[in-house]
Amino acid sequence: MSATSSGPAVAASSGVAATPDVDRLAGELRTEVGRLAYHLRMPATRSGVTPTRLAALAALTRYPDGLRQGDLAELMNVSAPSMTRLVEILMEAGWVERRRDPSDQRCLLLALSAAGHATLDTLRDEAATQLSTEMADLTDDERSALAAAVPVLRKLADRHLDA
Repeated sequence: MSATSSGPAVAASSGVAATPDVDRLAGELRTEVGRLAYHLRMPATRSGVTPTRLAALAALTRYPDGLRQGDLAELMNVSAPSMTRLVEILMEAGWVERRRDPSDQRCLLLALSAAGHATLDTLRDEAATQLSTEMADLTDDERSALAAAVPVLRKLADRHLDA
């Protein structure tokens, strides 16, 4: 956001004026989604899968044919040396494998291994079970509100994936 002395803050990517209500909602949403995400990552963290490792595994699921290491680093906004170390850890755990790029045999692609898929599926199932248990205590109206919010949250998340 950028603000001038003559006008309201403007969302840099859209040029649309932000209002105090939108800014407040954005702040509250960021805080609460962050808190919820933290709790949903706890099973992974207890299993030794750090948030960064989990993010890399999740990112690779969107590229079943594989992804170059530099592209994964860019996607995750991490440095090349950090990505090299992360890939070493993921490979040592057996979660990621390297494959030749069919379009350029000189290049290697990173892809989830069967063990990586299984680990990610297990962690996602644990998080979903935890969330489902917590949602059981909500009213029907609260669950309906969450159901209505899912497409909107997906739209916001997809903007970042497509960037």
